[in-house]
Amino acid sequence: MNLKVLTTSREIREYLNSFDSTQIIDKVMSIGEFLDKSIIVDGKKFIDDNLRKVYLYKAIKDVDIEKLGINREFMSFFKSSDFILGFFNEVYLERVNLDEVDLADTYIEYNDHLAILKEIYKNYKKLLEDDGFIDKIVIDDFRINKNFLSQFEKIELEVLGYLTKFDLEILKRISEFINIEVSFRVTQYNQNLIKKMFGDSFDKEGDYIIDFASKNVLDFKDLPKKGEIEISYFSDRINQVNFIIASIEEFINEGLRPERIAVILPDEEFGEYLKLFKDKEFNINFAFGDSFRKSNFFIKLKALFEYITTKDKVAYEKIKDIYEEFEKLNNNKEILEFLKNLLSNKEKIIVDEEFYKIEKLLPYIQEDKEKFLHFLIERFKNLSFDDVDGGKVTAMGVLESRGLNFDGVIVVDFNEGVVPNISDTDYFLNNSIRKKTSLPTREDKESLQKNYYYNLFLNSKKIKIAYIKNEENNPSRFLYELGLNEGENRDFYYSEVLYRFSNPKKRFSYDGREFEVKNLTPTSFYDLLVCKRRYYFKYILQIKNEIEEKDNFGTIFHNSIEKVIKEGFNSSDEYFEKLMREILKEKDKKEIFEIRSKWEDKIKKFCEIDYIRAKNYKKVEKFDKYGKKLGDFILNARFDRIDEEFVYDYKTGSKENNIDKDTLQRLFYNYIFEKPAIFYYIKEDNIEDKENNLSPQEAKKELEKRLKNIEFKVEMTDDIKNCKYCEYRFVCGV
Repeated sequence: MNLKVLTTSREIREYLNSFDSTQIIDKVMSIGEFLDKSIIVDGKKFIDDNLRKVYLYKAIKDVDIEKLGINREFMSFFKSSDFILGFFNEVYLERVNLDEVDLADTYIEYNDHLAILKEIYKNYKKLLEDDGFIDKIVIDDFRINKNFLSQFEKIELEVLGYLTKFDLEILKRISEFINIEVSFRVTQYNQNLIKKMFGDSFDKEGDYIIDFASKNVLDFKDLPKKGEIEISYFSDRINQVNFIIASIEEFINEGLRPERIAVILPDEEFGEYLKLFKDKEFNINFAFGDSFRKSNFFIKLKALFEYITTKDKVAYEKIKDIYEEFEKLNNNKEILEFLKNLLSNKEKIIVDEEFYKIEKLLPYIQEDKEKFLHFLIERFKNLSFDDVDGGKVTAMGVLESRGLNFDGVIVVDFNEGVVPNISDTDYFLNNSIRKKTSLPTREDKESLQKNYYYNLFLNSKKIKIAYIKNEENNPSRFLYELGLNEGENRDFYYSEVLYRFSNPKKRFSYDGREFEVKNLTPTSFYDLLVCKRRYYFKYILQIKNEIEEKDNFGTIFHNSIEKVIKEGFNSSDEYFEKLMREILKEKDKKEIFEIRSKWEDKIKKFCEIDYIRAKNYKKVEKFDKYGKKLGDFILNARFDRIDEEFVYDYKTGSKENNIDKDTLQRLFYNYIFEKPAIFYYIKEDNIEDKENNLSPQEAKKELEKRLKNIEFKVEMTDDIKNCKYCEYRFVCGV
């Protein structure tokens, strides 16, 4: 068995979902989990992330921390501790020896600051050793966990970001006894980081698979091309909500599946804007979930802390029913048990594991009530309820999009100050020191973020980007550095979206299920008018017809004629011969006989009539979108062929049996494409039918009239003859 190591949990989920239940697949895990499981430090256990800060606080006990500009007070230090831990992570995971760094051109106080940081590090390391803990940043030596790795024949590792020297050291030692294949992409934006990780041999842009030990290239592919990009800007941030809603709708009308559409939020707080306007129409789920901070439990927990520290009256109102009992608690264990009883069932699912871990940590947290509550707040504040709202379109951050492919992507907040989003961990390390020590510079970090967006655009077919442009906001410099243009102002273009979506929707209800009809094709509209139960079974439950589309002669004819017209021909006979040859391709003798006997003469006549138009056919208009709004509905129709005069549709069914449906389809064509429609009835003597076309205005009025008459009740058809040949009559119980 092989081990596949991927970057994000979402990528792992999509990878696993690409297999069916009958397939045997390799084991898969994230790169963080893989590296953690691959090493052992004998006699030690890895420290919990939040407990790191508690031990770091203990490590500053006899240190002049104020010289670093950091407050010694517990709550304040908790917030500032990320600077120190960030420094330790970068320096010690990159195996930098600061004693050997020339500090001549650094700021005057840097030597003092460095001495203080070294003292804190020494104290922190000693405290961990005393209690049997280990942290990656204090590991001097380790051994490889061969028991874990021995189950795998090969490791396939994907690198979409940056590996520290410590990570590479682990991989090097693993590769001594098991083969590691590493896949990565080189672009103009990450070449410097690739060089830091894997050497100088990968200057050419493209997708690589290499043998980690030898650095030999096992496979290489050129970069894919960027998808189609459209850029818009708005005067107010809230207008991007209109943009997102309308863009999702446009993508779906173009035929993109919702589950293949992503909304990228560089600032995830913008998700709160979207949730304010939440509607079933949005069809969005939020990959980062709903913040646990909104839960009743967290609100009470924070109110307890605020009241005992500040005696805030508003906070007291939130906890007055439990405060008297809380005051009687004597230790952290009792506080933990007390807080467990405040949890709802939904909240328990999120924090049960966290409570279990905290119970194990209690012997190491000898803090008073105030500090313990603060510890819990820090512990719980970043939790979330997973993928809320259950839509098919996913909103996520750019980091979560790594390794994924999309058909449609909508990026908002593409503004300077938001993109790039670089955390400020350079508090103690300026660029000069970074360059001397070969640490990733700020430019490297920004280039890595640029690379994430660039890859997102390479991995997507259609991309829409939005940003705010006003006195306070400018587009991100990435817009220009990625070779994009400024786009155009779309405030007016999307101005009515929220109004339209905030209007009460007309909904159907059937069998305990509520649904809305919004997008209509001629066929689905006809089914809705004839029998709403048929519409429900066919389009809402999506019960498909037993006849496979690929076996339907109409589909075969449509696909064949499209190919033949593209190839071209010089006579009606050649048109006919090529068309028949394409239709009969890969058919058995029985099928060939049936098609020839039933269709050959009729197709020959069709070719004689259509020859001149088909020979001179030029697709003079590009219709990427086949939908047009009418009232509360989007009307959709696809043509078989279109030129400067007409819309064409090939009909292999009986004209007499489809008069009503074809009349409706003609109205759609007249309204959407604003052209007369020609229907070729291949089966009939009257092959060309130009009659009964309306002007676009007349077609619009007729369609509005029919839409207005829809009754929003799911009932069986009034005309029982519609049931005779209906493929849903048994489901319906007729």
